[in-house]
Amino acid sequence: MRGFDGPEVPERRPRGSARVIRPGIIERFLARDFVVTQAAVTAVLLLVIIGGVLGRGLRDVAEGRIPLDVLPAMVAFGSFKALMLLWPVALFLAFLLVLGRLQRDSELIAMQAGGVSFARLYRAIFLVAGPSALVLASLMSFAVPQIESLIDRLRDQADLRSDLVGITPGRFLRSRVGDQVFFAERFSPDREALLNVFIYQEREQQSEITVARRGIAEVVGERRYLVLEDGHRYVGVPGQGAFQMLDFDRLRMQVPDPTMVQPRRSLDGLPTAELWERRGNPRYRAELEWRLALPVSVLMLALVALPLGLAPPRSGRYARVPLAIIVYVIYANFLIMGKSWLSAGQLPLWLGLWWVHMIPLAVWLVLSWRKCMWPAVMRSLTGRYA
Repeated sequence: MRGFDGPEVPERRPRGSARVIRPGIIERFLARDFVVTQAAVTAVLLLVIIGGVLGRGLRDVAEGRIPLDVLPAMVAFGSFKALMLLWPVALFLAFLLVLGRLQRDSELIAMQAGGVSFARLYRAIFLVAGPSALVLASLMSFAVPQIESLIDRLRDQADLRSDLVGITPGRFLRSRVGDQVFFAERFSPDREALLNVFIYQEREQQSEITVARRGIAEVVGERRYLVLEDGHRYVGVPGQGAFQMLDFDRLRMQVPDPTMVQPRRSLDGLPTAELWERRGNPRYRAELEWRLALPVSVLMLALVALPLGLAPPRSGRYARVPLAIIVYVIYANFLIMGKSWLSAGQLPLWLGLWWVHMIPLAVWLVLSWRKCMWPAVMRSLTGRYA
């Protein structure tokens, strides 16, 4: 503060008051680069994700699993779910690309020569990684289960619309209601009928086999029928020669009410609060640990990004990217396998998936020890500038 007749004097902080550390120019500059690069990487990954989800959706439409008008919503929801899974690797690649560019252009060396330590670089990294982990934790806990339940609801509604929707040409399919087994060779060109239909059903200790050249769905009032044209029906007991054969030009079979089927309720769509209440069950515990593991992976990958990104100046911007991808692939695969092992009861519940996070932590310890980064990191943790 400035006196009336004296020079400017720095304002004294009361003894014992907490020190507030604000990000400096370097931290804000690096954080802005990280965010811009992450947005670019995410945009590229999103295009790849949409292409993959759209391809699977078109295959399901072609095979009759879902109707065409449901496809846009399925692609949107599926892309959102996949993007949440790839959020950590997008941020990880953003850190590596920015650090690689700074190292290639000798900007990082100039920063270090000007007094910018590893501690301040880590502050810039976690200035982005910390909020990203919190946002991802919120989305995994609330938004993703809602999206999954919406996908289940869409599939249930598609099943209610027509039994033809659930029949995949060229494959045997057991009905979700009743005890019929269906087979159809292919769809008609207008996709309104099934061609070369085969239906097997057991009734009163007898086997009933129906084959028809064509089958279409028909709704009369609240009853649903499958109308077969130009076919034969065989009724009898397998192993005995007495079979009844019936030829028909048109046969209408009543289809059981699909509303009697239990609606889908996948584990991914359960609320996080319900998973917490049932955390003593391995399947529910595995899903709960998985939702926590993804935000933690953001922090673990941010920790290991700095030593991985410090490549020699003339080695190129992408010199350490292959090694980083190997580290991520090993880490991600152990997370997936750990979830399966925990769900199957092969791992103790108290261990969860926390042991998997030791992989990037071990990589960080080795690389940071080789680069003598530990003192700078300890100064960062104590909240002092180097």
